[in-house]
Amino acid sequence: MSRALKRVGWLRRNRRALLAILVLLPATLGIVFANQWIGYFDEWPSRPVNATAGDTLDYGNANWQVEPADHVSGDSAQGRERNLPAGTDLVVVTVDVDPTGTGPDGVPDLCSVRLEESGGGAATRSWANVPSGSIPLDGAGPELTSCSSELSTPYSFDAEFVVPADAGEDTTLAVHIIVAGELPEYARFTLNPVD
Repeated sequence: MSRALKRVGWLRRNRRALLAILVLLPATLGIVFANQWIGYFDEWPSRPVNATAGDTLDYGNANWQVEPADHVSGDSAQGRERNLPAGTDLVVVTVDVDPTGTGPDGVPDLCSVRLEESGGGAATRSWANVPSGSIPLDGAGPELTSCSSELSTPYSFDAEFVVPADAGEDTTLAVHIIVAGELPEYARFTLNPVD
């Protein structure tokens, strides 16, 4: 019997097992990768809890309210005092926080704050709060610029974002407040129009 005939005979005898491998291998790989992907999205802000500026939102262990944003032109006296880079503006958002409880460690929630621009047919852009970003500002900035783990009574902070001068034109600006213990949910406050 030739080698070719032996291979054909082996393939015929094992065809069911080979077909099972062809079906089960991709299914197994798909399940493994799907579990990894779902786990990734559970640790990433991917489900917004929507509100608009002025609304009060119960999120995490606090009630949140975002006031309409202030827009500081880079060409204005205040923009020059803060030493804004050429072609940029400053968007300042006041966030009122009323802690209603504490996290599992017994302290009020910490948060991160981002500004996102979407719509208008352009790609989505986002910016970090100035203290966590890479653009240092001069002059007198706000005293409190993010959530505090030391304050358990109502307080406010001013999140500052250095944005391109065209940010918010024919687009939607929204503030994202992210509390790690609430992921994948995050608070999303729509700001427009920016004053």
